[in-house]
Amino acid sequence: MANVDYIDWDDYTISISTTNLKDIVAQGIESSGVEEQELLDNSELTAQAEIRSYLAPVYKIDDEFDLLYTAVPDVRNKLVLRCNVNLSLYNLHMTISPRDIPEKVEKAYERCLEMLDAARRGELDFGLPPEEANGTDPTNWRTIGSNRKFISKEFHNADLSDESASLLP
Repeated sequence: MANVDYIDWDDYTISISTTNLKDIVAQGIESSGVEEQELLDNSELTAQAEIRSYLAPVYKIDDEFDLLYTAVPDVRNKLVLRCNVNLSLYNLHMTISPRDIPEKVEKAYERCLEMLDAARRGELDFGLPPEEANGTDPTNWRTIGSNRKFISKEFHNADLSDESASLLP
């Protein structure tokens, strides 16, 4: 489920000044020919889709995106918000010129993808409610240490798992 109300204009100040954001949006409007709100909505929804693709197997991310922006109290997850802003900024720059994305924006984008990938692998906790099965067989989820891992197919080889079996001839 997508929510274009998840990010507010002021949320972009996490990564960029409002003056620079206005310049980027103006350039995006000029190069794409769409209205400001449509441009912002497209970049934010694309960012949400990217986040969802990483986190949906592990977290109830749709519950997070269903939250509407409210100034007090702001209950949105700060890591998800930061990733959504940084991915949105990257998408805005892609609208303007894919070859001229500022290094700072590109590094923030890559860092967010690394964080999302680490969360998917169970190496980083985003602090969101866990997804129980998300349409998959819940028996394939295993807890290894404090991490949840999805095992697509169990490996069964008696020769390798039998402690009495010797690897030497």
